Amino acid sequence: MAFVTLWTSMHGVTIDDFRKVSSEHNSPQDVDGLLAGAAGTDENGLNVVSIWQSKAHQERFAAEQLFPAFQATGISPPASAVNAEYEAGEVYIR
Repeated sequence: MAFVTLWTSMHGVTIDDFRKVSSEHNSPQDVDGLLAGAAGTDENGLNVVSIWQSKAHQERFAAEQLFPAFQATGISPPASAVNAEYEAGEVYIR
């Protein structure tokens, strides 16, 4: 079943910060299990949504690529960030 992660309200984190972290791990088309993703900012900071083939795919990416990329750049989600995760009952990607 598909798995969704949503990070919102990352105050002080910019789309350029997102790009710096992204440059430290595989490009989206080469991330195993990533079906779709989007990132952008609003008045509350950075927001990122990702859709995965499974929770296991997301957890493996986080452990093997994302957390090391955060460490390499010195950038990480602030304590004020809101995180939601859930199994998707339906997914539509055009």
